[in-house]
Parts: sequence; C-alpha cells; structure tokens
Amino acid sequence: MFIKKVVKTYKSTGKTYTEYRFVRGYRTSVGPRHQTVLTVRDIPLPEAQWKLLADTVEALLKDEDILFVDEVVLALATHYCNLIRTRHPETNDQGSGGSVPRDPDELVYRGSLKLFNDRSIGAEYIGYAMYKRLGFDDLFKSLEISPRHRKLIGLSIIGRLSAPGSENATRRWARELSGIGELMEEDFSQLGHNSLYRISDVIYSHKDKIESYLCEREQSIFNLQESLCLYDLTNTFLEGKAEGIPKAKFGRSKEKRTDCRLLTLGMVVDEQGFCKRSKIMEGSVSEPKTLKEMIDYLSETSFGRHRPTVVMDAGIATQANLQYLRENELHYLCVSRTRPLSLDQIDKSKMITVYKDKTNLVEAQLIPADNEVILYCHSQKMEMKERAMHDSYRNRFEEDLDKIRTSLTKRYSDKSVGAIRQRIGRLKERYTSINRFYHIEVREIDGIVSAIDCHKIKSAEEEERFSGNYWLRSSLTDWDEHHIWNTYMMLNRIEAAFRSLKHELAFRPVYHSKGHRTDAHIFIAVLAYHLLNAICHELSEHGIHDSWKTVREMMSTHRVVSITGISPSKNHFSDRITTAPEHYHISIYKALNLSPNPTLKRVAKGEM
Repeated sequence: MFIKKVVKTYKSTGKTYTEYRFVRGYRTSVGPRHQTVLTVRDIPLPEAQWKLLADTVEALLKDEDILFVDEVVLALATHYCNLIRTRHPETNDQGSGGSVPRDPDELVYRGSLKLFNDRSIGAEYIGYAMYKRLGFDDLFKSLEISPRHRKLIGLSIIGRLSAPGSENATRRWARELSGIGELMEEDFSQLGHNSLYRISDVIYSHKDKIESYLCEREQSIFNLQESLCLYDLTNTFLEGKAEGIPKAKFGRSKEKRTDCRLLTLGMVVDEQGFCKRSKIMEGSVSEPKTLKEMIDYLSETSFGRHRPTVVMDAGIATQANLQYLRENELHYLCVSRTRPLSLDQIDKSKMITVYKDKTNLVEAQLIPADNEVILYCHSQKMEMKERAMHDSYRNRFEEDLDKIRTSLTKRYSDKSVGAIRQRIGRLKERYTSINRFYHIEVREIDGIVSAIDCHKIKSAEEEERFSGNYWLRSSLTDWDEHHIWNTYMMLNRIEAAFRSLKHELAFRPVYHSKGHRTDAHIFIAVLAYHLLNAICHELSEHGIHDSWKTVREMMSTHRVVSITGISPSKNHFSDRITTAPEHYHISIYKALNLSPNPTLKRVAKGEM
C-alpha cells in the first residue's frame, strides 16, 4: 500500500485542491492493477512519514503485530483502517488466520457486548493539559490550598472552558456527562451541591496573586513581546433583582437588557490576546473614568521591565486620559473622539494604501500635529456599510414621518399640536443618528395641525458622517502609516477576547444574588479564557485557526466508554476504553504535542 497525492481542479471555478489516496496493488489475469481504498483531503503528517503510515495501515488490515511505531502514526493509521473496513467490508476477512482468532480468550458473544457510561473526554483532555502547562496546580499548591480543593478549582476552571455554564451546570456536567474525573484522578460522581460555590470564593480570594503569576508564566512559556496594552470594557447582566449586590447598577446594556442590573468587566490584553489584568466594576461606570485606575493597577505589577503602548477606542480616549498617559510617559494610539482637522487639509493625491484585498481598500494619510500625529483613514468597505445603514435609516425615518402626515387626513385621529409633536419627538428618539439632518416644521390652525413640512439640512455633515472616514491619534511620531494602522487593528484582539467570554465561556447572564459570588463567577470565566487563548495560540502556530467553539464541538466526539461481554467459557470481562481518535482529534493533539490516547485512571468512590 502507498499514498498518492493528486491535485484536482473545479471545472466551474478553476480553483485547485489536493486529495490523498490510499492505494493498494493486486494481481489480475491481465496484469497488476491499483485500487484506491480511501481518499482523504488532508494528512496531518510530514510526507517523510507517509510510507510508514501506509505500511501501518496495511499491517492493521492484516491483523499483524505493530512494533516501534510512533503513537500519532499508530492512532492515525487506526482511524484510516477503521474507515477502510467500513467502506470495504471485504477487507475484514483478509487478516492473518482468517476468522479464527489467535487467542481463544479473544472470543466473545457478539450479543453479549454492552457499551455504557459514555462520557466526553476530548475537550477536557486538552483543557487539562494546558491547565497543567500553565502551572495552575503548582500555584495553588504554593498557596497552601488542600489537594481536595485544588481538584475542585481545576474542575471549576476546566469545566467553564469545556462546558460553559453556571456552577450548578458544571456540577451536573462533571457528574453525568464528562470523563474529567478520570483525567484528574478524582471521583466527582457524588459532588455536593455547594462545593463549587464555596470553591469559587477560594479562587477569588487569591485573584491578584493568580493574575500576577499567569502574566509571568505566559510571558515565559510563549515568549510574549508585550509591546502593546489593549484596554476596553464590556458588561454582563444579572437575572433577578440583584438588590444584594452593591456593584450591580442599571446602565447602558450592550445586550439591550435595560430591565436588568449590570456589572462591568475591564480587561487589558497584549497583542497576542493574553489577558494581563482584569477588574470587575460597577455596571454604570463611565468608560473614560476607568483608564487611570487600571493603568495605576498595572503600573504596580506589570510595568517594571518596559512600558507598552496603550491602544484604546474612542470611548476611553478623552483629552484628560491622553494627558494622563503623557504625564506617565506612556505612548498611546486611539480613535479620535472628534474630527481633529478639516477635510480641506487632506490631500487625497498623497494618500497611500495601507491595506487591500478582494473586498476592501484602506487608504491613509499621516499629518503631524502638536506632540502627536493624526492618521486620516478611508475604508471602502466601511463606506459601503455606512451608506447602506444610512439609506435604511433614512427610508424608515421618512416612511414613519409619512405615516404621521397620513394620519392628518383620517377622520378620528388626534390632530392636536401636542399629540403630533409628541409623535414626532418619539420618531426622533428612534432615529437619533439621522434626525439631526432633517428640519421638521409643524403648521397649525387654532391648535389643529394642518400640515407637516420636512426638508434636509447639513448635507455636507451628513455626507461626512457616512463616508467611511475615521481619524487615529498617536503619540508615536516616528511611526509610519502602515505601522499605526496595523497596530490600531490589534484592537480586534480584545474584541475577540470579549466575544470568547460572551459566547464561549458563559460570561452572561449571571444568576447569583451575592456580590462576592458574582465577582468569582466572572473571574472564573477570565481564568478559563487564559486556557482558551493559550490553546488557540498554540493551534494557530500550527496553522489551525478554528474558533474554540468549533474545536470544543469537534473534540466532544472523542469519548471514553465502558465495555462488557461474555466469552464462550461463560467468563465475564469488562474494560474502560477511549474511542479511537479521528482525523481532526489527531491533528489537534499533534499541534498541542499530546498523546492521541489520554491516560485514564480509575478513581475510588467518595463524597465531595
């Protein structure tokens, strides 16, 4: 058997793709022939190992003993062998010795085979491996936390990564759905209802020490440059009244949950998305007022070696905050809150291209200013998006205004000046981004509205508002257009971090009714994010750019099961085994330098 690489072309598009064929030779009356027994789109091994892989697959098909073969190659060969046997049942009878097993003890009654106690193991395995690599257990051991509590801490953090949910949901997952206990050599089948709530208090009591340790540990393991400091805020809402939580306040919810109290999370991440510090604040906190507090907090713990550039969006970049950064000798890069220059000062002929692909073109011009530089940017994709939004807002605004006009002709409608002005006021509230470009005049006769006139104003300002233009400010006067724009795009890192917290780590909503429990719940999500980002960083280094949600769903098909059966001699046997890893599982394990067959140990029953 050998592996053949074939490049094919789609006739409709002309694009090419590669497939890999497992081919075996056989003799016929008219000469030797080749048969393709399996076709795959990717082989996660270097070409130098393909021959070994093909030989191993052939040996497995013939039931021959395999000696001195790498675990990854053997696991991948087993996966391909299973696929070949499924698609070509005739290969099942080609093993050595035919249908007679070499050891009589291997005989079992097929009808007696039972599979049970099926649990997920894939996502838990890679999460636990990264948990150990980041040194969580060593940290908690140095903090003199008992072994039993260290197991529960690991369960809380890995559980939030592998099956995001509340503490109660994590308890149910550990008891009934996951093989995490066999990985951690601990029995969670009798996990108490309050165990994870109490252990969250222990975790949060060491928050500062944990974040300082992880900051140094990740910098050492992944050789982080830490030249940028990306800062932003997001919020989460609490179900219920939350009256017993002092920090919970009503505010502007990013989920539009104006009926719920909020908590705000501020995070600082570096250019690789690794979290440096986090802080849980009141739900109604003003974004600009949080920067000084966070920078002071970082200065005490993280700015000893060097002072990174602070990157932030327009919501935080007030003049007071920029002045504060200058006084503390910190460079900054931000989106300007106002238009710093008039468009007459922009020479379109001098703009250079800083980014270009099939769907977008971004041009920019650098303009010196007082102790800083201004970068004027224009994005074709942003302009198209803003124009589409503008057209939608304008059409809906005018349609709703026409409905008010039409009501003036209806017999029983309220045409009083007060009622009509109230309806127009509500209309302006709904379309805050567009109403200032319209002048609406109400004409009346004896307190009854006779007509509504509307005409456009501020056309130049409207054109600029939806033109795809934006302004960046930076204190780094020696940077060029490309460097400033590429650094600004790093803000996507912290947006990605918040998306992971919101959609992949059960950051919202919060169901707790006690202040310290809500803080602990959010902080555990931040610790799970440390694992998530470290795993995704490692995978991206090996060309795997799947989101954690995709990785978690795909890895959930790697399972651990119990099997029982009865032999002809009436002997019962039982075993606890993991399912054979599939192609995707093996590629993930190989990228993370893990064995494709996790080591599981039986644990003694006990209460926790």
